Amino acid sequence: MFVAKNAWAELRRHPWRTALMVIVSLLVTMWSVFGAAVMHEYHAAHGEGYGALKPQAVVRMTDTALSDRSGDDADWTKRYITWEEYNVLGAAAQAKHVQFDYSVVASVPVRSTGSFKAITTSATSGASQNETGGDFTLTSFYNEAAVDANEYGTFKVVEGNKLNYQDVTARDALVSQELAKKNNLKVGSTITVGNPANAKTTYTFTVGGIYTYTDTPQGVQGADAQFAKDNRNNVIYTSYYDFAASGLDTTEGTGWAVPDINIVFTLANPQAYEQFKSALKPDLPEGFAVSSPTIDAYNHSLEPLDQLANTTKVMLICLWSIGGALALLLTLLEACPRREEIGYGLAVGVTKSRMAWQFMVEILLQTVLGVALGLLIGGWTANPLATQLAQGHTIAMHGGVLWNVAWIALLACLLLAIIAGVRVALFRTAQLTHSPYLDSADPTTKEQ
Repeated sequence: MFVAKNAWAELRRHPWRTALMVIVSLLVTMWSVFGAAVMHEYHAAHGEGYGALKPQAVVRMTDTALSDRSGDDADWTKRYITWEEYNVLGAAAQAKHVQFDYSVVASVPVRSTGSFKAITTSATSGASQNETGGDFTLTSFYNEAAVDANEYGTFKVVEGNKLNYQDVTARDALVSQELAKKNNLKVGSTITVGNPANAKTTYTFTVGGIYTYTDTPQGVQGADAQFAKDNRNNVIYTSYYDFAASGLDTTEGTGWAVPDINIVFTLANPQAYEQFKSALKPDLPEGFAVSSPTIDAYNHSLEPLDQLANTTKVMLICLWSIGGALALLLTLLEACPRREEIGYGLAVGVTKSRMAWQFMVEILLQTVLGVALGLLIGGWTANPLATQLAQGHTIAMHGGVLWNVAWIALLACLLLAIIAGVRVALFRTAQLTHSPYLDSADPTTKEQ
């Protein structure tokens, strides 16, 4: 009781110093909770989160190869990968014992008709549809897994329904909001497009849904496209069954009637993807490379978190350096100038251990209070604040993060308290019997 009473009285005699110590402890703890939450999420995202991916892999032209593409030159289709070449690539992966699932994406340009027009801009070329194969691109998906690897970007259906991959007679299609607006389309409307090689051959689809894109992959063209068919808002999506039933999945087509086939491979994990990529490399056609839309999209989603983590590392170093220095300074200011108090206490019979314990309690009362408040405030605010700074990447607050910060903070409090206690232990008791009135330099004087 004596120790607690004296410690509390000492803190009340220096309210500003006490308040400053509490504030320093609070701020260091609170921002440590924030920083620990960010770094925990960063390591989890690049570790467990990355390892849990089931990446899709595609074989597509490199940017260098695509730079030679001309949308009005039908000979470009000669560079498409054929089914036979895909069979070779699949066999190469299996030879290396890489297991995979696969899906199919197939597309061709299709012509606009009198009742259905494409979106054009001032950047759109005046090339005829006989040269380009059409003003639209009809893209088909075998299943939902293929949609995830869409080269034009992910999209969501805002009106109507998604594609039905089981109904082989549906003849449904998805059109963009912009295209629907231009042609006054709604769910249930019909659209007619023409064959890329023969304008007299047409195909009719029912608008089953209207979509809008939710991201923009690098290199994808929109209103800036030179050819209308390359504007991603002019892409019409349908099921692979409808595509094949229309006779567009042909191995006998010429020019723009040759379908652009993309096999979407699905691997078990990123390690399997790397093995798959290595297995295919020797047999890849010139100008093609293996990539993973899944991994690319995941890494892109982590960019705000990576930037926040880099900033947080610097912040934590500064926080702990400056905060630790301030806490140490305040501890020394509280303990060092009290020579007379220590001497008086020892003179009236108070033991050194009791005095040291009082000094330690003074430090612990301030710092532990600040740590407790910091843990409380940090625990409540770190999640929404970090999530906002990470631009939507959810950063969850885990109990383990709080416990780690708590025990490290309490160890720091104990260390500061020990420093204060050592001040008492280092007090020389010989000073209690030394007379200030005797001149130690005068040999004629001495204590009796």
